[in-house]
Parts: sequence; C-alpha cells; structure tokens
Amino acid sequence: MGTKEQLIEEEWNTYWANKNKPVNFFYDKISWFYRKFIIRKILNHFIKKHFAHHWHVLHAGCGSGQVDVDLVNYLNITALDISPNALTIYKRIHGDKVRIMQGDIFHLPFEKEQFDGVYNLGVMEHFTEEEIHRILLELRRVLKSDGKLLILWPPTFGLTVFVLDSIHFVLNKILRQNIKLHPAEISRLKSKSDAIKTFQNAGFEVIEYYFGVKDLFTQAVIVCKKTGAQE
Repeated sequence: MGTKEQLIEEEWNTYWANKNKPVNFFYDKISWFYRKFIIRKILNHFIKKHFAHHWHVLHAGCGSGQVDVDLVNYLNITALDISPNALTIYKRIHGDKVRIMQGDIFHLPFEKEQFDGVYNLGVMEHFTEEEIHRILLELRRVLKSDGKLLILWPPTFGLTVFVLDSIHFVLNKILRQNIKLHPAEISRLKSKSDAIKTFQNAGFEVIEYYFGVKDLFTQAVIVCKKTGAQE
C-alpha cells in the first residue's frame, strides 16, 4: 500500500474510532436517522430495481454497513473497506451474513469479472477527479460483462451538503472548534451531464440517473452497465 493509501486508511480509521466523542456522537445519531429512514429506503429501491435476487455483489467502501440491513437478506454481499474500525462495526451489525474483507478500492483483491453488481455510497466525493477515474476502472474490472454499478453521490446542491456545510460553518467559523465531522468532500457531483461524462470515460453507460424527492434531494443515484472493451 503506497503513501496515499496509508493516509486514506489512517484518516478513515480515525473517523470510525472517534464515534464516541461528544460532537461526533451527536452527529452520528443524526446520520443514523438519515441512513435508516432515508438512504436505506432509496438504496433498497434502486438495488431491487436493478440487481437480481441473490446476485453476488461488492459493497466497495462499506463503512459500518447500516444501510445494508435489508440487503444482506436479498443479495450475497462482499463488504470491503479500508478501515478495520469500520469493519469491526460492520461485523457487529451483520455477523456472518456477509463476507467481510479489508482492502482499498484502488487495488481490489479480486479477480476480474467476479461480481454481478457493485455499489457504494458516501465514497466518490472524497476523492479527486483522477482518483475517481482510477476507482471506476477498478470497479469495472471486477464486474461481469453484464454486471451493473450503482453509486450514490451527493451533488453540489444536495440537502445534506447544505446541512453539513452549515454545521461545519457554525462549529469552525463561529465557535472556532476546528472540528471535522468526516473526511473532506472534495468532489461533489456537479450535474447529470458531469456524471454521464465521468462514467463514460471509465467504460460505463449510465442507464438511470435520479435526483429527487425519494431521499429529499440528498443524493444523486447513478446506475450504470459496462460498455465495450476499456484500455
């Protein structure tokens, strides 16, 4: 693992280890409510719309896996994350229902064309444009020829973006607490056309794009299929 990947692992391990600190604990309770009552529902909807029952799928960047509560009974999931702390929480929630592996999404520890589907949420916005391209190429590599990719990606004008930015502004600009509730979101999705271009450049065809009331305008949902050979 190179220096960049080591820094990413350290940052996310710290994030998951700090859950019991007062501010983080309060933020996590809000996030829990959001994941359980909003994100979980929209993820379930699009997974069941595009992924067949009992498909072998990869949750690439699974975090604590709170959104997978229903999906572990619908899919055969391999849950991968760079953070051992996150995987400890995931294991505590789901037990042996899921295959759990530590690894980074730049170098997935799988053979090519191994999964029927791949999905993640809360991942892409933390990486640069070049890094996102590398991640998508790696996700494409492990997808079967008829496989599908489903990504939830916060857009620039999403509701949660506004809320989180407001909280950070109050904590750090007004109260001067120097608190970062999660790793920086440096690449929020700009538009549908930007999403189509990003995924096309990595060898995917966008077959559905959604941003709307199902999750109170918080995430853009992008569903893709593999296109022809990719260099």
